[in-house]
Amino acid sequence: MGHDRNILMNLKWFDDRKEILAWVAAGLCLLALTLMATFPYAALHLRLLAELNRATGMEVRVADWTAGLPLGLEWRNVTLSKPDWTPIQLAFLQARVGIVKALGGELGLDVVGQLDEGTPTAGLARGTLTASSFSLTGPVAVKGQLQQVDLSKVLRRYVSHGVLNGDFSHRVDLSQATAGMGKGNGTWKAEVKDLAVEQIPVGNGRTLSLAFTKVSAGLVCQDSVCDVTELKGDGIDGSFTGEGKITLQRPMQNSQLAVAVTVVPGAGFASKAATLGLPPLPPGTPMTVNILGTLAQTRVTL
Repeated sequence: MGHDRNILMNLKWFDDRKEILAWVAAGLCLLALTLMATFPYAALHLRLLAELNRATGMEVRVADWTAGLPLGLEWRNVTLSKPDWTPIQLAFLQARVGIVKALGGELGLDVVGQLDEGTPTAGLARGTLTASSFSLTGPVAVKGQLQQVDLSKVLRRYVSHGVLNGDFSHRVDLSQATAGMGKGNGTWKAEVKDLAVEQIPVGNGRTLSLAFTKVSAGLVCQDSVCDVTELKGDGIDGSFTGEGKITLQRPMQNSQLAVAVTVVPGAGFASKAATLGLPPLPPGTPMTVNILGTLAQTRVTL
């Protein structure tokens, strides 16, 4: 009899607990629905546009946007433009908000961008952004990947071919920002295959094109200064290695470059130089190229 009584008590305790759990689940669902219904999507949309404009120095235009579920924004036909740059077109950009962080007053975004919705496995940019507040005035961390990005669609004026893969991780405290990007650190790595660079000025209105089988680059950033830890490439036109620094500024196109590149011409470069009337450089003869100025106005000197 005592054993049966214990079984009945356990069953009653389980039924009571199941009822409590059901009420808790219902309350959480109701809270989530309320949050989705009252979430300031329009304010987030405008805020993100303003931050993108400020950080990149470009004009960001969105042809169409909608609220995504459970919490998020979906942008279509996004254009990034500057008066002296070829516009960059994104077919699709999605930003999803982390519910748990939003309840705590923090901002957490999972972002996915696509150059062309017709090729879902290529031209992708994925990343996460975490901030201590929706105002983006405190610590901000970004981390992400670039997958099979066709550079000819991004840098149309200078690149006719090239496929980019890379990853990045950066953390910055914007509350301590001065003229630079604030206190923080980060790492950036990229690799480009089958790169063809066009319209390299060589004087007297002449331009040179160069092709490389593979190009790789790496940056390590501390506060507003990024050291070039890796910069190399090789192909039929020759090979190169580089080193230097990039000083980050806001907007990004004001960042300062101070990079020295050692170029070793190959057979392909020698034949192109002859047709352009450039001084003959036998294959294997190194020369140094200095890249100075800002991202917007770069000066190249030999």
